Amino acid sequence: MVKIPFHPIILVAAFVFFPMGASAIPAFPGAEGFGAETVGGRGGRVLQVTNLKDKGPGSLREAVEAEGPRTVVFRISGTIPLEKSIVVKNPYLTLAGQTAPGDGICLKDAGLVINASEVIVRFLRVRPGDQSGYVGDAISVGAGKNILIDHCSCTWSNDETLSVSTGDNSLDNVTVQWCLISESLNDSLHEKGEHGYGSLIRGHHGSKFTFHHNLYSHHKGRSPRPGVYDKWDHEKDPDGLLLEFRDNVIYDWYGSHAGYNADKESVTRMDYIGNYLIPGVDSAEDSVAYQEGSIYNKSYFAGNWMNEEKAGREKEVRFPKTYTPEMIQSYFQQRPFTNSGATSGTIHYDVFSDVGACLPRRDSVDERIIDQAKKKTGRIINSQSEVGGWPKLESQPAPPDRDHDGMPDKWEERMGFNPDDSADGTADSDGDGYTNLEEYLQEKCVGLDHTVIEGDKFAFDWGPPGPPFKGTRDEFLNASKDLSIRLSSNKAVYRVGDPVFANLEFTNDSGYPFWIHPVQASINNPLEIVDQSGKKAVWKGEDVSSADSESPVLAQETVTVFSNFDCSKEYDLSKPGKYKMRFTSGLRVSFRDETGKSGGLQPDHLKSNWVEFEIVPRK
Repeated sequence: MVKIPFHPIILVAAFVFFPMGASAIPAFPGAEGFGAETVGGRGGRVLQVTNLKDKGPGSLREAVEAEGPRTVVFRISGTIPLEKSIVVKNPYLTLAGQTAPGDGICLKDAGLVINASEVIVRFLRVRPGDQSGYVGDAISVGAGKNILIDHCSCTWSNDETLSVSTGDNSLDNVTVQWCLISESLNDSLHEKGEHGYGSLIRGHHGSKFTFHHNLYSHHKGRSPRPGVYDKWDHEKDPDGLLLEFRDNVIYDWYGSHAGYNADKESVTRMDYIGNYLIPGVDSAEDSVAYQEGSIYNKSYFAGNWMNEEKAGREKEVRFPKTYTPEMIQSYFQQRPFTNSGATSGTIHYDVFSDVGACLPRRDSVDERIIDQAKKKTGRIINSQSEVGGWPKLESQPAPPDRDHDGMPDKWEERMGFNPDDSADGTADSDGDGYTNLEEYLQEKCVGLDHTVIEGDKFAFDWGPPGPPFKGTRDEFLNASKDLSIRLSSNKAVYRVGDPVFANLEFTNDSGYPFWIHPVQASINNPLEIVDQSGKKAVWKGEDVSSADSESPVLAQETVTVFSNFDCSKEYDLSKPGKYKMRFTSGLRVSFRDETGKSGGLQPDHLKSNWVEFEIVPRK
């Protein structure tokens, strides 16, 4: 499903205190799964990271390991060499990596450990590597309730890469979403030898975890490895673990299965839905998605893909030889344990587009890993030196923030806030449950949310424009050159009710008159097309409408034309359901020379112009 950004969650002014743990709204628009309602540091103080030191004032460690509700923002970009892992011991934390000015933040030489409740971590890179002797995960979640890890990039670990695992019942309601989990170092520092794995996912007594829209690649295995530690067998812990594992892309695992559960006596319930598996160089020809172990486990499999084909049972699960047909029949559930639905088999395009620490910008490591998954190249590695090591992450000046509330002065002025009053950061000016600071943090993520909630506006991000096409009259009329729609601004965002602008440019070196005719802009579901022809095209910088003009309009040497179409009023999208939108606006350019001879051309429509999206009922 193609991404549909939420509208920025916008705002007016009174101080509001948010009771911790009392949230009934998503942590941010786009948060899903069992950890979706994590409150993080909402309503607390703002701590700014101002240097790349391991510890001390202004360091990430000091901010993360502080006490009390807190939101960590960055005034610097770059790589932080750690002397030891950073451990989140105190609850109510939001770590907002998207605020880093420049290329973003990366941790090296150790990892991030989360052992606290109400924690949100977004847009962070963790790449330990082998230089420091550190053996452990990039990110490890070991204790706490209500934890959400979003858009993080985890590579070059010497154990698992990103794990959510505990030996007791202190861990519950965790979501890992849109994370790049790749390139564990296989034959490296671990005492067991080859030990490059994806995710160990273990819980107890009904622990509920969600992993969705993640990219796993280049691991020996454990993509994923769910289960329950042996001391909690089916008699001591009949509820075990509930894992929702959906819409993930898994590429290039070693051997005959990507994920597995080797437990014998414990209970794991799992939804394995809509996952897209791509065997790589290291994968066996007879690979399956998952190998099962315990006769007490139950799972629901649906909508999975293997090697570009829908996966049947023989490609989804492999059972021990001791499994009887009756055991297999009992294992497969007819309905999912959770409310998620299977996808169409195109989820990998979404994941490739948005996965990992793509804000403030995606770096060369993630670009390479994603490109390898697309092209089926690359393989399991033993050291980060095999792939170039850590890239240099450039920093830029941070935007002025006089009151140190995490919101830049210019943004506060635009919103009508006081840049000298830090209290407005914890206010909820529009009464939607999100603080003004959270509104700002989410505005930096516009274009990365993927579900439209019933009653909300939605926006379409068509991406950056290409350079305008230019050509002479004859080149256009003999079709040696064509006109194409280009968006009028980089990552232009349109909402229901907004006009949609398209920008095209050409050169008319003859001085002959021409007319501009709007062609079509339509929005539809799969059963209906609403034609919105007849809107007028207006020249930029001139109050002239040429669509129905009776007299010729003489062109300048180079003219930029805007076609203004209203894509909003012809179809009711307020009801839940699945929809498809097609935006095919164009312009027809007609010429007439001095002899009265006329000609014209129809520009190409936008390529790849179908956008699928879903509107779901508000929780």
